[in-house]
Amino acid sequence: MTIMNVDDSATMRRIVTMSLSPNGHSIVEAENGADALEKMGKTSVDAIILDINMPVMNGLEFLKAIRGDSKYQQIPVIVLTTQGEDEMRTQALGLGANGFISKPFQKEALLATLKKTAGF
Repeated sequence: MTIMNVDDSATMRRIVTMSLSPNGHSIVEAENGADALEKMGKTSVDAIILDINMPVMNGLEFLKAIRGDSKYQQIPVIVLTTQGEDEMRTQALGLGANGFISKPFQKEALLATLKKTAGF
């Protein structure tokens, strides 16, 4: 499965990639929502791990964009963010996120959420 990992922190992208790639997942990295949209136009992805706070295009803006595009509406999105407040969770899920995990995260929680929301 190909997973897009969208986060402005290179360190966090590396941590997520190291958590997922040993399980056979191919990872495509993007540093913000605009970068992710550009890469999605060139690469098919099966799921998205998405940060909220990013420059250029934040996670909520990205989520609105893909949920408004029929090509991307069915791709599972898991929000992975430091903003773990109930209001942010409600907003992200209301915009179409399929899962929500607060940072710092446990690898097992990320894998379990992927399995639950994306079936792998």
